[in-house]
Amino acid sequence: MISTENMPESFARLWAFTQRFQKFLVVGAIGFATNQGFLWLLHEQFQVPVRSASPVAILISMAVTFYLNEIWTWHDRGGPNWLRRAQSYIPINLGGLLINWGVLTMLHDQWGVHYLLANIVGAGLAAIWNFGLNNAITWRK
Repeated sequence: MISTENMPESFARLWAFTQRFQKFLVVGAIGFATNQGFLWLLHEQFQVPVRSASPVAILISMAVTFYLNEIWTWHDRGGPNWLRRAQSYIPINLGGLLINWGVLTMLHDQWGVHYLLANIVGAGLAAIWNFGLNNAITWRK
């Protein structure tokens, strides 16, 4: 691991931000796999319509990503007050859910894009929203 002790402060902050964002991407990939897996399972195996299966899959992935972000991505900003962080994480990620679901349903219903491909686009846009706000609010210094 690179030491930031001898770096200029602005570069050290940028380096720390980059490291945290990389962890967020790994957690996001796990959350996305959870989302895609449950979306596929609910739609293909249980015949739940995409419009209904998507929010359920996203909510499950939200629980997974909160836990992983809490113990790894922002472990240094954690502590015993995880419930307070969950209270800001949930509304932020519900905004991400709306972004993901809205893009998915628009691309799938109006443009005929396969639902799993449309979910990739929606989840990508939601991830930008989720990281920006959770970094600034949920796990702020």
